[in-house]
Amino acid sequence: MMAAFGFGAWPDEPGVGGIGEAAARGSDRHAAAAAVRRWLAGCPGRIGASAVAGFPFAPVLRHYRAAGRGYAGDELGTLLRTVHSGLPGGGAARLAWPLPDWLPCPLDRAGGGYDGYLALPLLESPAGADLPPHRAAADLLRALAADLLALEVRALGARPGRAERQRVRACLGVLARLLDTDVALPSPASDEDLADLAEVWVAEALEPVAARVRVVTELSLLPMTPLHDEQMFLRCLQLFETLYRRIGDALVAARDALVRRAVDRARVLVAEAVRLLALSPPLHRVVTTMPPAVFAVIRAHTGGRSAVQSRGYRRIEDVSAGLQDAVVRLGESATSGVRAELARLDEAWCAMKRTHWGITLKIIGTAPGTGGTSGADYLRQAAAVPLFPALAARPLRVGA
Repeated sequence: MMAAFGFGAWPDEPGVGGIGEAAARGSDRHAAAAAVRRWLAGCPGRIGASAVAGFPFAPVLRHYRAAGRGYAGDELGTLLRTVHSGLPGGGAARLAWPLPDWLPCPLDRAGGGYDGYLALPLLESPAGADLPPHRAAADLLRALAADLLALEVRALGARPGRAERQRVRACLGVLARLLDTDVALPSPASDEDLADLAEVWVAEALEPVAARVRVVTELSLLPMTPLHDEQMFLRCLQLFETLYRRIGDALVAARDALVRRAVDRARVLVAEAVRLLALSPPLHRVVTTMPPAVFAVIRAHTGGRSAVQSRGYRRIEDVSAGLQDAVVRLGESATSGVRAELARLDEAWCAMKRTHWGITLKIIGTAPGTGGTSGADYLRQAAAVPLFPALAARPLRVGA
């Protein structure tokens, strides 16, 4: 199905290897544009909180998900740029939240960056005095994982099949890890049991999530194509980035604790980073359910954007160098507990990189990578580099 179509000639069926639910219902760019035009006509000169409350997010989101950012058309983009020009600047911009953080996302099309593709500025925007960064990031993990599962359950309902069933079970694995539950999954043949369990877990995951985090979760799903698999891929990448942010925060706090000689506190924080990184294997299992031919189309629409550009990933590796230095300065006997946790973190981090390398080989083979890298070979070499080389018992080797 996928190998035969050209850009813009999409499959007819929804679900894995097909189009998303919005695309299956059909796009209406004129309805979306008309809704924005009516809203603009009723706006004052400067756009504040009362005007934002009435912004027609729903029809605009439906169109962008149905058509993809790359095919949304110029008319709506021009209107959204007009909205952007009417927003207050400086500190007053917070009165118009979430529009200032959201509008650059649908307008980020060809030639954009990795952060814009994932809508990371929007996803990071709920944090503030009333919602501390660590709480916002924890809520965001729950909301994104729950939405990923709900997305795939709807796909299973629209077109029941083995691939859809496998995807739902993989997404349940992500949420099970996040919620620290050991509930056994039902038989793959029982679609109703699978959907019922998913509904319960989605509700449980969302129950404590702050309203602002729910808002940005809903607004941040803006694929470049109408393909269902890209929506899954976006959610997984957003989960990885949120995970990296939380791990990075924990390691920064651990480094600062060591500077204060609060060694036990540092050990607890590194252990938390290890716990968070355990979400990586089930997330990778979800990604591996994407057909390689579909990924080739997505990759063609996101050229130049790559996880190698991840600020959160680089931050972890940068902070780890400072954390290692702090451990070395305090000496082995004083930091034995921290060193044990750092060894666990290093092992999990390198395992994650090896998995990423393996997935790349499976999905795109040995083709050159995006972001100016050599693709799978670059990932193979990166997988051999530990986070804490001065603390490693022996050098890591990854086969050719």
